[in-house]
Amino acid sequence: MKSNAQVLNRIKGLLQEQGKSYQDLSNDTGISKSLIGHMLSGERVMKPERLITIAKALGTEVKDLIQVNETNEPLEIVFRGELTNRQSKRTFEAVLFAIEDYVTMKQVD
Repeated sequence: MKSNAQVLNRIKGLLQEQGKSYQDLSNDTGISKSLIGHMLSGERVMKPERLITIAKALGTEVKDLIQVNETNEPLEIVFRGELTNRQSKRTFEAVLFAIEDYVTMKQVD
């Protein structure tokens, strides 16, 4: 999946291509112009149902907005919350190890 910024940039690009404003998108989706502005600036999380609504309004599919483009750019993992105990830290380290292992295996293929 694309990073959040890439999805937001794709939506902004489609708006520009179609000559639509945030107000037009608001009218087409029923989502307030203010919320659309906050979501597309990255200040608010775009919930899946809103992404679906926006994709329909732009005449595209969600899969096109989040389509994977292979790059050699480093991955960025962002999570909310804190690792407050040993168990959560160990679990997180195990997930990181699994990701690194998977990436290494994919490079060998």
